[in-house]
Amino acid sequence: MRYMISAAAVAAALLSPLAMAQTVSGIAHTNAAGETTTVFSVQPRTQVSATDYVKMSADALNYRMAASTLAARKAERGDVKAYAKTDMASAKKERDALYAALSNKDRKIARPTTAVSSQYASSLELLKKSGSSFDNLYLTQMAEAAPAMWALQKGYATTGSDPALKQVAMLAVPSLETGYTAARGLTPTAVAAN
Repeated sequence: MRYMISAAAVAAALLSPLAMAQTVSGIAHTNAAGETTTVFSVQPRTQVSATDYVKMSADALNYRMAASTLAARKAERGDVKAYAKTDMASAKKERDALYAALSNKDRKIARPTTAVSSQYASSLELLKKSGSSFDNLYLTQMAEAAPAMWALQKGYATTGSDPALKQVAMLAVPSLETGYTAARGLTPTAVAAN
């Protein structure tokens, strides 16, 4: 029973505002071999201002980095620790690209806070208190948060108004797809089925 997590933790992860705010629609990914698989079932988020995009992206990145820092320290499984380190590196790369795009000759956007929003703070608190269920809760949270993060990035990459920030979003889309697929692959079948 090493991989079981409490029903309350699963319910909190599944009922998060991120999971509830998603609109269902098939979003597919085609790999190099031409095989198409559904990665996310959410609509890309459109009509997001540049300022809001920066704030929401920074919030998600701050959460990913905080959760991955916890996982690198608390995870019991080596593959979960490795995933956390990889996700941390990806999130830092995305954050650096976001910060680099804040100023150009046409405009300047204020650097966002490094604090996480209340919804992400609640998820981090659950992780901190999770004990032996940490690995599964971390993987579940990463998989549950990814669709909303992806929807923001994919939507801005497609319809965003700021060219520099569109480039940042384009960098984030494949990273989120890869991270989501890896988290789902590491999650034990019994946990993923719940």
